[in-house]
Amino acid sequence: TTDAPKGVPLSHQNMLANGAAAAPEHGIGPHDVILSAAPLSHLFGLYCPHLALAVGATQLLLPAFSPPALAATIEAGRASVLLTAPAHVSACLDTGLFEQHDVSSLRLAIMSGTTCPPDLVRALAAKLGQQAVSQLWGMTELQAGAFSRPGDGLDVAASSAGRACPGNEIRVVGEDGGELAPGRVGELEVRGASIFPGYLDNDGANAEAFTADGWFRSGDLASIDAAGNLSLSGRSKVLIDRGGVKFNPLDIERLLDAHPAIAQSAIAPVPDQRLGERACAYVVLAGADSITLDDIAAYLKAENVAKTKWPERLEIIAEMPLTPTRKIIKGKLRALVS
Repeated sequence: TTDAPKGVPLSHQNMLANGAAAAPEHGIGPHDVILSAAPLSHLFGLYCPHLALAVGATQLLLPAFSPPALAATIEAGRASVLLTAPAHVSACLDTGLFEQHDVSSLRLAIMSGTTCPPDLVRALAAKLGQQAVSQLWGMTELQAGAFSRPGDGLDVAASSAGRACPGNEIRVVGEDGGELAPGRVGELEVRGASIFPGYLDNDGANAEAFTADGWFRSGDLASIDAAGNLSLSGRSKVLIDRGGVKFNPLDIERLLDAHPAIAQSAIAPVPDQRLGERACAYVVLAGADSITLDDIAAYLKAENVAKTKWPERLEIIAEMPLTPTRKIIKGKLRALVS
């Protein structure tokens, strides 16, 4: 998810210990049937069998996600715990699938993978019960780092990712590396049993990622309240997070800048109710010739760029907001368009 992809070695001790520590906090036991809407190629999806193995629960499999398949599998398999991303939930709610299928077996839905809109958490809770939804924050480098617990209340679940997983610590620091007071926004750091030992054969990345006393710098901006509940507010690294699939747009921007009709480009996220974020391409034209979103899609297809990285919105602007050193100020792009 960065410009230079990095290998993340994780041991079975890292991951199984994380599941064993978290399962009691989720209230998951041997009689549960656990289903993940996320694929097992994603670490959030892998969290599902780790939880099941930790307590002897049943792992229910979903061969491939589609909204009807998810709802039907919950009903047929009598799933009691669902691991899901906001995009999965939104698709099912929008199409009324939770009314068309019996999902009364569900007693807990754990939402993760991308920012969870509070209204979506509340909408799912209205279907499943006020204490039946929680949020989880994690990363490939540590799996489950923090989550809200059943019984914390809907307000906590809708507005935060709860408290640290047992065995881990979380803190928020300022630019000087000092820990910030509750409620203040800074960079989220985490330390503990589930943290990976370091990027594979990448001393430079490890020096940047870890503090001298072992805290992992997540790159996420967050605050922690007085009760220890974590609220995410953005990222210090500019990534697009589309439905839980994150990518750095730098390579796409380089390709767009090479297009003859484009003088300068920038890709930044715009909010999306279903997927959390979508990618918007902001473009300054090179001359009189204009360009359309379809033109950009065809160009990127010809360059063999994965469709998941194509921008889904195009805004043509007169000039880029720049710093004195000519760096694009992406935070100002959204204000340039309605």
